[in-house]
Amino acid sequence: MDLSQQDVSSVPEQGLRAARLQYGAELEDRLNGLRTDAAARPFLYLAIAFVAGFVANTFPARMLFLILMRLLSWLMGPVILVLGVIKLSKLVAAEGSFQGAPAHSSSTQPVNGQSTNLP
Repeated sequence: MDLSQQDVSSVPEQGLRAARLQYGAELEDRLNGLRTDAAARPFLYLAIAFVAGFVANTFPARMLFLILMRLLSWLMGPVILVLGVIKLSKLVAAEGSFQGAPAHSSSTQPVNGQSTNLP
């Protein structure tokens, strides 16, 4: 089966285009169904809108956001402290198993400018 590059590249585009059309058609069908249902039962949708507006005015989004931010800022102190303790304990545990080179070695530096190369 021999497919050219143009045929291969057009398949995903066609699939994406078909999916978008299908999604648009499904969205339009649901919206039309909602409009039909709202026209059939207007008082139910009026009650839903009233309750949603009442809740939005009683508990404004900024108040809920402020409460959330205060809670997060109150909890961040202990969280940072715990993360610091965990990091410190990992460093102490790694320090005990680390065996590095000595601090300085006397064989690497020549003394009084003398060369270490002997004849």
